[in-house]
Amino acid sequence: MARPIKKGINYFNLDVTFFHDIKIRKIRNACGNQSIAILIYLLCNIYEDEGYYMRWDKDIRFLVADDLGAKESAVQDVVDKASAVGFFDNELFKQYHVLTSKRIQENYQLAAKQKKDHSIDPRYQLPKVSNVDNAVSEDGNPVSSHDNPVSKSESTHNRSEQSKSNNNKPNKTKQSDLRDRIQQEFTEQVWSIYPKKRDFQKAYNAYYAAKVEGVSLETIVAKINEYKAYLKLHGTGEYYTKSLDNWLGGRGWMDEYDMTPPTQPAADGSNQASREAQTYVRNDF
Repeated sequence: MARPIKKGINYFNLDVTFFHDIKIRKIRNACGNQSIAILIYLLCNIYEDEGYYMRWDKDIRFLVADDLGAKESAVQDVVDKASAVGFFDNELFKQYHVLTSKRIQENYQLAAKQKKDHSIDPRYQLPKVSNVDNAVSEDGNPVSSHDNPVSKSESTHNRSEQSKSNNNKPNKTKQSDLRDRIQQEFTEQVWSIYPKKRDFQKAYNAYYAAKVEGVSLETIVAKINEYKAYLKLHGTGEYYTKSLDNWLGGRGWMDEYDMTPPTQPAADGSNQASREAQTYVRNDF
């Protein structure tokens, strides 16, 4: 009897700007510093067990609290707040009592490409998360699902003959031209508009990887403009602004930004300490 296929994955990426994310800051300020450990614990369970979601009920809540030495009420508060701010998808949480998000599903699809089945249950699948198996081989190259009638020896012979008759220089030239066009596109339309410029080469490499993955220039530019509007709305300084290589490497074009205007401090002549406290709250929320 064959062993059941493991659903989960062995690792997941955590952005270096995790603590700067507005959603994380809202959760932390509402639920305390312990909420960070709870969130990471939940992510580990999601990716390890089902791969892209986990069911949420009283028994799971008890186990999480018991493992972390936390109160069940504190764990539930974190889950409720995380769903409310969009760290987990709120609609699926209310309808199916599951914890998932578009970002989690995209990460799962990328990490699980070598699995025979990395499809997502249609009930839980979020918009823009592809459920198509692209038939990728172990070395990352697309393979055909059709039977190849040519024998291995014939195929080897044909490739050898083709190699002799073809000149590889045109292909190399085309690749070079493509890289030049992408670099010019990046320099003129992406690097030029991004608010925090640091390490051009790293940023370009991350952009090139995104283009190879199939992300369009229009998608990236639109999301950068959205990110800039978000930074301006919340008065975010340069220190808390992601560098372009981190934004691209963290798949920033998939982020959802909270465009709710921050609460303004009351102009009632309050003392300086009160105004500073209000400013801290406004920056965090």
